[in-house]
Parts: sequence; C-alpha cells; structure tokens
Amino acid sequence: MSQFDSHAQPVEARLAQVGVDGRVAAEEVLFLRRQVFADGVVSERELDALFALGKRAPDGDPEWAQFFAEAVADFYLREEEPQGYLTADEFDELQARIIGEAHANPLEIALLVKLMETAVQTPPEMSAFVGSEIKASIMAKDRPSVSKEEALLIRRWLFAAGGDGYVGVTQREAEVLFDINDALRTGESNAAWTELFIQGVVNHLMASLGYSAASRDEAMRRHAFISDHSSDVGGFFQKMLSGVASAFSSADEKTAYADKAQQRETAVAQAATVTPEEAEWLAGRIGRDGAFDANERQLIERMKDLEENLPDSLKALLERAA
Repeated sequence: MSQFDSHAQPVEARLAQVGVDGRVAAEEVLFLRRQVFADGVVSERELDALFALGKRAPDGDPEWAQFFAEAVADFYLREEEPQGYLTADEFDELQARIIGEAHANPLEIALLVKLMETAVQTPPEMSAFVGSEIKASIMAKDRPSVSKEEALLIRRWLFAAGGDGYVGVTQREAEVLFDINDALRTGESNAAWTELFIQGVVNHLMASLGYSAASRDEAMRRHAFISDHSSDVGGFFQKMLSGVASAFSSADEKTAYADKAQQRETAVAQAATVTPEEAEWLAGRIGRDGAFDANERQLIERMKDLEENLPDSLKALLERAA
C-alpha cells in the first residue's frame, strides 16, 4: 500500500502509521497481516508494539478485533509446550500489559474472553479478572447499560471453556452478574441482559461444578499422552466418541472408567440440588438493599417453578416477593 512505508522499517515505525485517527480500518488490518506479521510469528517486541497500538486505537472495523485476538493468542498459546495452556506467569504478564494504571479497554476485554474460549485451560484467577474488567467497563458509563453485544460477551465469558467453572457458573461469577444488575437500576437493560442474568444465577444454583486448575506437570503429562504416536491415541478418541466403554481393553480400565463416570453422575446430581449455603447466599444477595428490581422479580418467578425442591430460606424469599 502506497500510504505505508517499507517492510524494512522497525515494527514500531510501521505500526505508528496505523490507527492514527484512533481506529483501525479493515484495509489497515490487511497491511498488518501482509507487511508487519507476514511470517505468521509474533515476537515479544511485536507484541509490545501491538498492545501499544491497541491502547492508541481500541476502535475499528470487526477485522481489527479479530486480528488483535489472533495475534496475541498465537503468542501466549503457541509459544511453548504444552500448547494451548495459559500459565499463571503468562497471565500475570498479560494482565500487566493490559491494565498498567488503567482498566482494560473493549478491545482488550474481547481479547481476554477469546483467550478463555481458545485456551485448553487458564488460571482460575483469570475469570475473576475478566469479570471485574467487564463490570468496570459497564459501570464507567455515565448511564450504566448492557447492550445486546455486551450481553453476548458476558455470556461468552461465563461459559468459556478455559474459565472458572466451565459450564457451571461459580458464585464469584454470579456475584458479578448481581453487581452489574444493581448498577443498571439507574440505567438501562434489555431482554438479552435480563435472560442472561436469570440463566446465570439459576445455573449457579442448579448446576455449579467444582473446578481446580491442573498443574504445569499435569498439563505436560496430558500433552505427552495426546502427542504419543507410538500408541493409537487417535483410535482411542475415535472409539471414545462412538462408544466410550469400548475404548478400554482391560477389566481394570473398564472399572476405572465406570468409577469415573459414576463420580461424574453423582457430582451432577448433587449440583442439581440447591444447598442451604447457596440458598443463604441468594437470600442475602437478592434482598441486599431491601427491594427487588424488575430483573430480580423475574428471577424469583423463574425460581417458583423449582419451589418444591428449594430450601426453606428460599421459599421464604419467594413469599416475601409475592
């Protein structure tokens, strides 16, 4: 492109020509792909320059957010073995790059959510950080609101594969939902947010699953197993998908799988029951300011369908709201 200088320039000089008006257009993304990161590998120096550009020009065409997330994910998730795992040290470094002395901007929040979706596993504290940054971005508005796009982003954060509770919403994540909903009482909400708020809280109460991060040694062990071509690992997973039990040949392996399956079934059954602790938390959280807003009332209405299986403290909450 004639408006851009030669590839021979340092990466900082080339990136300085992009996003001069505070946004990155699709044609500039094409320049980045062809001239700045043409080798498909992101170095640490290039990463620093890319984050500087993201601070200077957080807005742009959809291609900009997609490219930014791709480039950063490539650096953190493919740099060293085992690929796909964001370690605690890498998260600390990423967090320092993003916040500095300020909160993450929308471009960086979208990156964080994408990393959680893409990674095999992320540190447990990452979900809390992303949730706090999402909440801060909403509360920073003159009139707090959640758009449909923001509701979708929050949903992706809640159910990201590499997140805090995987498919189960943790209490910490449910607290973020309540905090955001509280902020909207003087602002605006929409049907997308209302449904997400209700689904998220109910998910926490009825399907919250425990989670603990694997150590790096365990991550390496899993990676070595999957990468072991001396045995028919691919065939193993094929059999597992078509009929898991048939993948095992010995009685001990069958017993081990059966035990694991039974443990999982028991855990799911236990998670589907609202515990007294969960009930106490919700009763205190939903009535914290002595009043119920429209979204909380809809949540209570949804819970009435589960009334027979609820602890007494939640039944009392339903009666107060009636």
